[in-house]
Amino acid sequence: MAITKVKISEDKLKAYITLIYDGRIPTDGELLRTLQDAGIRHGIKYEVLRQMALNPVYNESVVIAEATMPQKGNPGYVELYKVDEVKKEISNHEKIDFREFAKNIITVNIGEKIGFIHPPTIGKPGKDVMGNEIPGLSGNPAKVFLENNVEKDDEGNIVAMASGELIIKKDIDEVLHISIEEIYEVRGDVDFNTGNIRFPGKVIIRGSVRPDFIVEADGDIEIYGEIEQAKVYSKKNVKSNGIKGGNKGFVKAKNIYAKFAENATLEAEESIIIDKSIINCKINSAQEVILDGYNSRIVGGSIKALRKVEAYYIGSPMGVTTEIEVGVDPKLFEEYKNLIEIIKKDTVELKAMTPQINSLLKKVKQMKVKNESIIYLKKLINRANEIKSRLEENKKRAIEIKRKIEESKSSGVVVARKMLYPGVNIRVNNKYFSTDKGISKVQLMNVEDEIKLYAYNEGK
Repeated sequence: MAITKVKISEDKLKAYITLIYDGRIPTDGELLRTLQDAGIRHGIKYEVLRQMALNPVYNESVVIAEATMPQKGNPGYVELYKVDEVKKEISNHEKIDFREFAKNIITVNIGEKIGFIHPPTIGKPGKDVMGNEIPGLSGNPAKVFLENNVEKDDEGNIVAMASGELIIKKDIDEVLHISIEEIYEVRGDVDFNTGNIRFPGKVIIRGSVRPDFIVEADGDIEIYGEIEQAKVYSKKNVKSNGIKGGNKGFVKAKNIYAKFAENATLEAEESIIIDKSIINCKINSAQEVILDGYNSRIVGGSIKALRKVEAYYIGSPMGVTTEIEVGVDPKLFEEYKNLIEIIKKDTVELKAMTPQINSLLKKVKQMKVKNESIIYLKKLINRANEIKSRLEENKKRAIEIKRKIEESKSSGVVVARKMLYPGVNIRVNNKYFSTDKGISKVQLMNVEDEIKLYAYNEGK
Protein backbone atom coordinates (compact mmCIF):
# COMPACT_ATOMS: atom_id res chain seq x y z
CA MET A 1 0.00 0.00 0.00
CA ALA A 2 1.16 3.53 -0.69
CA ILE A 3 2.53 5.49 2.24
CA THR A 4 -0.27 7.55 3.85
CA LYS A 5 0.08 10.56 6.11
CA VAL A 6 -2.87 11.84 8.16
CA LYS A 7 -3.02 15.31 9.67
CA ILE A 8 -5.70 16.73 11.97
CA SER A 9 -6.17 20.48 12.33
CA GLU A 10 -5.59 21.97 15.76
CA ASP A 11 -9.29 22.75 16.20
CA LYS A 12 -10.12 19.20 15.08
CA LEU A 13 -12.57 20.52 12.56
CA LYS A 14 -10.77 19.00 9.55
CA ALA A 15 -8.55 16.02 8.76
CA TYR A 16 -6.21 15.72 5.77
CA ILE A 17 -4.64 12.70 4.02
CA THR A 18 -1.60 12.62 1.75
CA LEU A 19 -0.56 9.65 -0.42
CA ILE A 20 3.10 9.00 -1.23
CA TYR A 21 3.62 6.49 -4.04
CA ASP A 22 5.61 3.35 -3.18
CA GLY A 23 4.58 1.13 -6.10
CA ARG A 24 1.29 -0.12 -4.68
CA ILE A 25 -2.22 1.41 -4.88
CA PRO A 26 -4.19 1.35 -1.56
CA THR A 27 -7.78 0.12 -1.27
CA ASP A 28 -10.53 2.29 0.22
CA GLY A 29 -10.78 -0.09 3.17
CA GLU A 30 -7.09 0.28 3.91
CA LEU A 31 -7.41 4.06 3.77
CA LEU A 32 -10.40 3.91 6.16
CA ARG A 33 -8.49 1.84 8.68
CA THR A 34 -5.63 4.31 8.50
CA LEU A 35 -8.03 7.14 9.38
CA GLN A 36 -9.52 5.12 12.22
CA ASP A 37 -6.06 4.34 13.58
CA ALA A 38 -5.44 8.10 13.63
CA GLY A 39 -8.55 8.55 15.80
CA ILE A 40 -10.81 9.99 13.12
CA ARG A 41 -14.35 8.87 13.85
CA HIS A 42 -16.68 11.51 12.38
CA GLY A 43 -17.29 13.36 9.16
CA ILE A 44 -15.28 11.00 6.96
CA LYS A 45 -15.72 11.68 3.25
CA TYR A 46 -16.27 8.12 1.99
CA GLU A 47 -16.72 9.17 -1.63
CA VAL A 48 -13.31 10.85 -1.51
CA LEU A 49 -11.83 7.63 -0.09
CA ARG A 50 -13.26 5.63 -2.99
CA GLN A 51 -11.95 8.08 -5.55
CA MET A 52 -8.48 8.01 -3.97
CA ALA A 53 -8.49 4.21 -4.23
CA LEU A 54 -9.62 4.28 -7.88
CA ASN A 55 -7.61 7.29 -9.04
CA PRO A 56 -5.00 8.06 -6.42
CA VAL A 57 -3.45 11.49 -6.28
CA TYR A 58 0.00 11.55 -4.75
CA ASN A 59 1.91 14.15 -2.76
CA GLU A 60 -1.20 16.32 -2.34
CA SER A 61 -3.03 17.00 0.92
CA VAL A 62 -6.72 16.18 0.57
CA VAL A 63 -9.52 17.00 3.06
CA ILE A 64 -10.78 13.59 4.10
CA ALA A 65 -12.97 14.43 7.09
CA GLU A 66 -14.86 17.50 8.30
CA ALA A 67 -16.63 18.24 11.57
CA THR A 68 -20.36 18.74 11.81
CA MET A 69 -20.63 22.32 12.95
CA PRO A 70 -22.95 23.20 15.85
CA GLN A 71 -26.16 25.03 15.02
CA LYS A 72 -27.14 28.41 16.32
CA GLY A 73 -30.18 28.64 18.58
CA ASN A 74 -33.21 30.84 18.17
CA PRO A 75 -32.74 34.51 19.08
CA GLY A 76 -34.11 35.96 22.30
CA TYR A 77 -37.17 38.16 22.14
CA VAL A 78 -39.17 40.57 24.26
CA GLU A 79 -42.70 39.90 25.42
CA LEU A 80 -44.53 43.09 26.43
CA TYR A 81 -47.66 42.88 28.51
CA LYS A 82 -49.21 46.31 27.91
CA VAL A 83 -48.69 47.08 24.21
CA ASP A 84 -51.97 45.43 23.33
CA GLU A 85 -53.92 47.93 25.42
CA VAL A 86 -56.26 49.50 22.88
CA LYS A 87 -59.18 51.82 23.05
CA LYS A 88 -62.56 50.35 23.78
CA GLU A 89 -64.56 49.42 20.71
CA ILE A 90 -67.77 51.35 20.22
CA SER A 91 -70.94 49.35 19.78
CA ASN A 92 -73.95 50.61 17.87
CA HIS A 93 -76.34 52.93 19.73
CA GLU A 94 -73.97 53.15 22.72
CA LYS A 95 -73.69 56.51 24.44
CA ILE A 96 -70.04 57.51 24.21
CA ASP A 97 -67.98 60.09 26.04
CA PHE A 98 -65.45 60.95 23.34
CA ARG A 99 -63.25 62.58 25.96
CA GLU A 100 -62.25 59.02 26.87
CA PHE A 101 -61.37 58.06 23.28
CA ALA A 102 -58.47 60.28 22.39
CA LYS A 103 -54.75 59.59 22.80
CA ASN A 104 -54.18 56.24 24.47
CA ILE A 105 -51.59 56.74 27.22
CA ILE A 106 -50.08 53.52 28.55
CA THR A 107 -49.33 54.14 32.21
CA VAL A 108 -47.47 51.91 34.65
CA ASN A 109 -46.85 51.98 38.37
CA ILE A 110 -43.55 51.57 40.17
CA GLY A 111 -42.73 47.89 40.69
CA GLU A 112 -45.09 46.77 37.93
CA LYS A 113 -43.88 44.05 35.55
CA ILE A 114 -43.94 45.52 32.05
CA GLY A 115 -42.82 42.45 30.15
CA PHE A 116 -40.32 39.63 29.96
CA ILE A 117 -37.02 39.19 28.09
CA HIS A 118 -36.91 35.65 26.77
CA PRO A 119 -33.31 34.40 26.51
CA PRO A 120 -31.99 32.90 23.27
CA THR A 121 -32.02 29.13 22.95
CA ILE A 122 -28.98 26.87 22.47
CA GLY A 123 -28.68 25.26 19.04
CA LYS A 124 -28.11 21.60 18.20
CA PRO A 125 -24.55 20.46 19.08
CA GLY A 126 -22.01 19.37 16.47
CA LYS A 127 -19.10 16.90 16.40
CA ASP A 128 -15.44 17.29 15.53
CA VAL A 129 -13.59 14.74 13.38
CA MET A 130 -12.54 12.84 16.51
CA GLY A 131 -16.19 12.31 17.41
CA ASN A 132 -16.19 14.77 20.31
CA GLU A 133 -19.29 16.87 20.82
CA ILE A 134 -19.11 20.58 19.99
CA PRO A 135 -21.62 22.51 22.13
CA GLY A 136 -24.48 24.20 20.32
CA LEU A 137 -24.33 27.95 19.81
CA SER A 138 -26.53 30.41 21.61
CA GLY A 139 -28.87 32.51 19.51
CA ASN A 140 -28.56 36.27 19.44
CA PRO A 141 -29.82 38.09 22.53
CA ALA A 142 -33.07 40.02 22.33
CA LYS A 143 -32.74 43.38 20.63
CA VAL A 144 -33.79 45.56 23.53
CA PHE A 145 -32.38 48.56 25.33
CA LEU A 146 -33.79 49.43 28.75
CA GLU A 147 -33.60 53.16 29.26
CA ASN A 148 -34.98 55.58 31.89
CA ASN A 149 -36.66 54.02 34.92
CA VAL A 150 -36.69 50.48 33.52
CA GLU A 151 -34.65 47.52 34.76
CA LYS A 152 -34.49 43.76 34.35
CA ASP A 153 -34.60 41.54 37.42
CA ASP A 154 -32.74 38.26 37.90
CA GLU A 155 -35.60 36.29 36.42
CA GLY A 156 -35.78 38.33 33.22
CA ASN A 157 -38.81 40.44 34.09
CA ILE A 158 -38.84 44.03 32.83
CA VAL A 159 -39.77 46.08 35.90
CA ALA A 160 -40.92 49.68 36.19
CA MET A 161 -38.63 51.62 38.54
CA ALA A 162 -40.96 54.62 38.56
CA SER A 163 -44.59 55.42 37.85
CA GLY A 164 -45.32 57.16 34.58
CA GLU A 165 -45.93 56.77 30.86
CA LEU A 166 -44.55 53.68 29.16
CA ILE A 167 -42.63 54.66 26.01
CA ILE A 168 -41.79 51.92 23.49
CA LYS A 169 -39.86 52.71 20.30
CA LYS A 170 -38.04 50.64 17.67
CA ASP A 171 -35.04 52.03 15.77
CA ILE A 172 -33.87 51.28 12.23
CA ASP A 173 -31.83 48.33 13.51
CA GLU A 174 -34.99 46.78 14.99
CA VAL A 175 -33.71 47.43 18.52
CA LEU A 176 -36.56 47.98 21.00
CA HIS A 177 -36.10 50.97 23.32
CA ILE A 178 -38.19 50.90 26.50
CA SER A 179 -38.42 53.77 28.98
CA ILE A 180 -40.80 55.34 31.50
CA GLU A 181 -41.37 59.07 31.54
CA GLU A 182 -42.32 60.39 34.97
CA ILE A 183 -43.61 63.60 33.39
CA TYR A 184 -46.46 63.65 30.90
CA GLU A 185 -46.44 66.79 28.77
CA VAL A 186 -49.27 68.16 26.65
CA ARG A 187 -47.91 70.77 24.25
CA GLY A 188 -51.30 72.37 23.68
CA ASP A 189 -54.75 72.21 25.24
CA VAL A 190 -56.42 69.29 26.95
CA ASP A 191 -59.30 68.76 24.52
CA PHE A 192 -60.68 66.11 22.18
CA ASN A 193 -57.19 65.62 20.71
CA THR A 194 -55.77 64.50 24.05
CA GLY A 195 -58.86 63.26 25.82
CA ASN A 196 -59.09 63.08 29.60
CA ILE A 197 -55.74 62.57 31.30
CA ARG A 198 -55.07 60.21 34.18
CA PHE A 199 -51.39 59.88 34.99
CA PRO A 200 -49.39 58.43 37.92
CA GLY A 201 -46.69 61.12 37.76
CA LYS A 202 -46.33 64.82 36.99
CA VAL A 203 -48.39 66.49 34.24
CA ILE A 204 -47.39 69.63 32.35
CA ILE A 205 -50.01 71.28 30.11
CA ARG A 206 -48.71 74.05 27.87
CA GLY A 207 -52.23 75.22 27.02
CA SER A 208 -55.56 75.17 28.87
CA VAL A 209 -57.90 72.47 30.15
CA ARG A 210 -61.04 72.89 28.07
CA PRO A 211 -64.61 72.61 29.45
CA ASP A 212 -65.79 69.25 30.79
CA PHE A 213 -62.39 67.57 30.53
CA ILE A 214 -60.67 65.82 33.43
CA VAL A 215 -57.02 65.83 34.47
CA GLU A 216 -55.93 63.54 37.30
CA ALA A 217 -52.35 63.00 38.49
CA ASP A 218 -50.46 61.56 41.43
CA GLY A 219 -47.79 64.23 40.95
CA ASP A 220 -47.89 67.98 40.36
CA ILE A 221 -50.08 69.43 37.61
CA GLU A 222 -48.73 72.56 35.93
CA ILE A 223 -51.12 74.37 33.56
CA TYR A 224 -49.71 77.28 31.57
CA GLY A 225 -53.20 78.28 30.44
CA GLU A 226 -56.45 78.20 32.37
CA ILE A 227 -58.80 75.62 33.86
CA GLU A 228 -62.07 76.23 32.02
CA GLN A 229 -65.13 74.58 33.61
CA ALA A 230 -63.03 71.44 34.00
CA LYS A 231 -62.10 69.06 36.81
CA VAL A 232 -58.49 68.84 37.95
CA TYR A 233 -57.26 66.51 40.71
CA SER A 234 -53.73 66.11 42.06
CA LYS A 235 -52.31 64.28 45.06
CA LYS A 236 -49.67 67.03 45.17
CA ASN A 237 -49.93 70.56 43.78
CA VAL A 238 -51.93 72.26 41.04
CA LYS A 239 -50.49 75.39 39.43
CA SER A 240 -52.53 77.28 36.86
CA ASN A 241 -52.61 80.64 35.15
CA GLY A 242 -56.24 80.94 36.21
CA ILE A 243 -59.43 79.07 37.08
CA LYS A 244 -62.67 79.84 35.23
CA GLY A 245 -65.16 77.54 36.88
CA GLY A 246 -68.40 78.48 35.17
CA ASN A 247 -70.11 77.16 38.33
CA LYS A 248 -69.03 73.59 37.55
CA GLY A 249 -65.24 73.69 37.61
CA PHE A 250 -63.58 71.75 40.43
CA VAL A 251 -59.95 71.68 41.57
CA LYS A 252 -58.64 69.47 44.37
CA ALA A 253 -55.00 69.17 45.46
CA LYS A 254 -52.58 69.36 48.36
CA ASN A 255 -51.85 72.98 47.41
CA ILE A 256 -53.47 75.14 44.73
CA TYR A 257 -51.71 78.09 43.07
CA ALA A 258 -53.34 80.39 40.49
CA LYS A 259 -53.47 84.01 39.38
CA PHE A 260 -57.24 84.09 39.83
CA ALA A 261 -60.24 81.86 40.49
CA GLU A 262 -63.87 82.52 39.68
CA ASN A 263 -67.10 80.53 39.98
CA ALA A 264 -65.30 77.33 40.94
CA THR A 265 -65.09 74.87 43.82
CA LEU A 266 -61.63 74.46 45.33
CA GLU A 267 -60.37 71.99 47.92
CA ALA A 268 -56.85 71.86 49.33
CA GLU A 269 -55.26 69.92 52.17
CA GLU A 270 -52.87 72.77 52.93
CA SER A 271 -52.82 76.11 51.11
CA ILE A 272 -54.67 77.93 48.37
CA ILE A 273 -52.46 80.74 47.11
CA ILE A 274 -54.09 83.16 44.63
CA ASP A 275 -52.42 86.21 43.13
CA LYS A 276 -55.25 88.55 42.12
CA SER A 277 -58.79 87.53 42.97
CA ILE A 278 -61.27 84.94 44.17
CA ILE A 279 -64.73 85.68 42.78
CA ASN A 280 -67.85 83.68 43.77
CA CYS A 281 -65.93 80.52 44.66
CA LYS A 282 -66.70 77.79 47.13
CA ILE A 283 -63.54 76.86 49.03
CA ASN A 284 -63.45 73.97 51.49
CA SER A 285 -60.92 72.20 53.69
CA ALA A 286 -57.92 74.46 53.28
CA GLN A 287 -55.45 75.24 56.05
CA GLU A 288 -55.10 78.76 54.67
CA VAL A 289 -56.33 80.89 51.78
CA ILE A 290 -53.88 83.63 50.92
CA LEU A 291 -54.22 86.28 48.22
CA ASP A 292 -50.74 87.77 48.05
CA GLY A 293 -50.92 89.97 44.96
CA TYR A 294 -51.17 93.74 45.31
CA ASN A 295 -54.82 94.90 45.55
CA SER A 296 -56.01 91.30 45.61
CA ARG A 297 -59.65 90.71 46.50
CA ILE A 298 -62.19 88.13 47.67
CA VAL A 299 -65.72 88.83 46.45
CA GLY A 300 -68.76 86.58 46.95
CA GLY A 301 -68.89 82.86 47.55
CA SER A 302 -67.80 81.06 50.71
CA ILE A 303 -64.44 80.15 52.17
CA LYS A 304 -63.68 77.69 54.96
CA ALA A 305 -60.12 77.52 56.24
CA LEU A 306 -58.56 76.24 59.42
CA ARG A 307 -55.93 78.93 60.09
CA LYS A 308 -56.14 82.00 57.91
CA VAL A 309 -57.94 83.88 55.16
CA GLU A 310 -56.06 86.94 53.92
CA ALA A 311 -56.44 89.43 51.06
CA TYR A 312 -56.14 93.17 50.40
CA TYR A 313 -59.90 93.54 49.96
CA ILE A 314 -62.61 91.23 51.31
CA GLY A 315 -66.12 91.84 49.96
CA SER A 316 -67.05 94.78 47.71
CA PRO A 317 -68.45 98.32 48.00
CA MET A 318 -71.73 96.94 46.59
CA GLY A 319 -72.12 94.72 49.67
CA VAL A 320 -71.92 91.39 47.83
CA THR A 321 -72.54 88.57 50.33
CA THR A 322 -69.27 86.84 51.16
CA GLU A 323 -68.99 84.05 53.73
CA ILE A 324 -65.68 83.50 55.57
CA GLU A 325 -65.17 80.79 58.18
CA VAL A 326 -61.88 80.09 59.99
CA GLY A 327 -60.72 78.28 63.10
CA VAL A 328 -62.30 74.98 63.92
CA ASP A 329 -62.03 72.52 61.08
CA PRO A 330 -65.56 72.63 59.62
CA LYS A 331 -65.42 68.90 58.93
CA LEU A 332 -64.69 68.21 62.60
CA PHE A 333 -67.49 70.48 63.76
CA GLU A 334 -69.94 68.84 61.34
CA GLU A 335 -68.87 65.37 62.46
CA TYR A 336 -69.27 66.38 66.11
CA LYS A 337 -72.81 67.64 65.48
CA ASN A 338 -73.74 64.43 63.64
CA LEU A 339 -72.28 62.27 66.41
CA ILE A 340 -74.27 64.12 69.10
CA GLU A 341 -77.47 63.53 67.14
CA ILE A 342 -76.70 59.82 66.74
CA ILE A 343 -75.83 59.49 70.44
CA LYS A 344 -79.15 61.13 71.43
CA LYS A 345 -81.13 58.89 69.09
CA ASP A 346 -79.40 55.69 70.28
CA THR A 347 -79.81 56.70 73.93
CA VAL A 348 -83.57 57.22 73.48
CA GLU A 349 -83.95 53.88 71.69
CA LEU A 350 -81.93 52.01 74.34
CA LYS A 351 -83.95 53.63 77.14
CA ALA A 352 -87.21 52.55 75.48
CA MET A 353 -86.01 48.96 75.04
CA THR A 354 -84.77 48.42 78.59
CA PRO A 355 -88.21 48.01 80.31
CA GLN A 356 -89.29 45.48 77.65
CA ILE A 357 -86.14 43.43 78.15
CA ASN A 358 -86.46 43.49 81.95
CA SER A 359 -90.11 42.46 81.77
CA LEU A 360 -89.43 39.54 79.45
CA LEU A 361 -86.45 38.40 81.52
CA LYS A 362 -88.68 38.34 84.62
CA LYS A 363 -91.28 36.19 82.81
CA VAL A 364 -88.54 33.81 81.60
CA LYS A 365 -87.44 33.27 85.22
CA GLN A 366 -91.04 32.60 86.22
CA MET A 367 -91.50 30.22 83.26
CA LYS A 368 -94.43 32.36 82.06
CA VAL A 369 -93.28 33.03 78.51
CA LYS A 370 -93.91 31.46 75.10
CA ASN A 371 -91.23 30.47 72.54
CA GLU A 372 -92.16 33.42 70.32
CA SER A 373 -91.47 35.79 73.21
CA ILE A 374 -88.08 34.17 73.86
CA ILE A 375 -87.11 34.69 70.21
CA TYR A 376 -88.24 38.30 70.44
CA LEU A 377 -86.25 38.74 73.67
CA LYS A 378 -83.08 37.49 71.97
CA LYS A 379 -83.57 40.01 69.16
CA LEU A 380 -84.06 42.80 71.68
CA ILE A 381 -80.92 41.84 73.60
CA ASN A 382 -78.86 41.65 70.40
CA ARG A 383 -80.16 45.05 69.32
CA ALA A 384 -79.42 46.53 72.74
CA ASN A 385 -75.86 45.18 72.70
CA GLU A 386 -75.35 46.62 69.22
CA ILE A 387 -76.55 50.07 70.36
CA LYS A 388 -74.40 49.95 73.53
CA SER A 389 -71.31 49.13 71.47
CA ARG A 390 -72.01 51.94 69.01
CA LEU A 391 -72.74 54.38 71.83
CA GLU A 392 -69.44 53.60 73.48
CA GLU A 393 -67.48 54.15 70.25
CA ASN A 394 -69.35 57.33 69.32
CA LYS A 395 -68.94 58.83 72.80
CA LYS A 396 -65.17 58.22 72.66
CA ARG A 397 -65.00 59.82 69.22
CA ALA A 398 -67.13 62.79 70.33
CA ILE A 399 -64.83 63.40 73.32
CA GLU A 400 -61.79 63.25 71.02
CA ILE A 401 -63.34 65.70 68.52
CA LYS A 402 -64.40 68.07 71.29
CA ARG A 403 -60.83 68.09 72.59
CA LYS A 404 -59.50 68.91 69.11
CA ILE A 405 -62.07 71.68 68.72
CA GLU A 406 -61.07 73.21 72.09
CA GLU A 407 -57.38 72.99 71.16
CA SER A 408 -57.98 74.72 67.81
CA LYS A 409 -59.98 77.61 69.25
CA SER A 410 -56.86 79.69 69.64
CA SER A 411 -56.23 79.48 65.89
CA GLY A 412 -58.00 81.25 63.05
CA VAL A 413 -57.58 84.76 61.71
CA VAL A 414 -59.15 86.82 58.92
CA VAL A 415 -56.99 89.61 57.50
CA ALA A 416 -58.15 92.46 55.24
CA ARG A 417 -54.97 94.35 54.42
CA LYS A 418 -56.82 97.32 52.88
CA MET A 419 -60.59 97.01 53.45
CA LEU A 420 -63.27 94.74 54.90
CA TYR A 421 -66.58 95.69 53.26
CA PRO A 422 -70.19 95.33 54.45
CA GLY A 423 -71.86 92.11 53.34
CA VAL A 424 -69.00 89.96 54.61
CA ASN A 425 -70.10 87.43 57.20
CA ILE A 426 -67.24 86.06 59.27
CA ARG A 427 -67.21 83.14 61.66
CA VAL A 428 -64.13 82.52 63.79
CA ASN A 429 -64.43 79.36 65.87
CA ASN A 430 -68.22 79.49 65.72
CA LYS A 431 -68.48 83.14 66.78
CA TYR A 432 -70.01 85.39 64.12
CA PHE A 433 -69.14 88.91 62.97
CA SER A 434 -70.48 91.23 60.30
CA THR A 435 -70.34 94.98 59.75
CA ASP A 436 -72.59 97.57 58.12
CA LYS A 437 -69.67 99.81 57.25
CA GLY A 438 -66.25 99.28 55.80
CA ILE A 439 -63.31 98.64 58.12
CA SER A 440 -59.82 99.37 56.85
CA LYS A 441 -56.64 97.43 57.58
CA VAL A 442 -58.10 94.95 60.04
CA GLN A 443 -57.56 91.43 61.29
CA LEU A 444 -60.18 89.46 63.21
CA MET A 445 -59.54 86.74 65.79
CA ASN A 446 -61.46 84.83 68.42
CA VAL A 447 -60.07 85.75 71.82
CA GLU A 448 -61.71 84.18 74.87
CA ASP A 449 -64.72 83.16 72.79
CA GLU A 450 -65.28 86.69 71.47
CA ILE A 451 -64.43 88.23 68.07
CA LYS A 452 -61.73 90.89 68.49
CA LEU A 453 -60.60 93.38 65.86
CA TYR A 454 -56.96 94.41 65.60
CA ALA A 455 -55.22 96.85 63.32
CA TYR A 456 -53.30 95.29 60.46
CA ASN A 457 -49.84 96.74 59.95
CA GLU A 458 -48.09 96.00 56.69
CA GLY A 459 -44.91 94.04 57.20
CA LYS A 460 -45.69 92.90 60.77
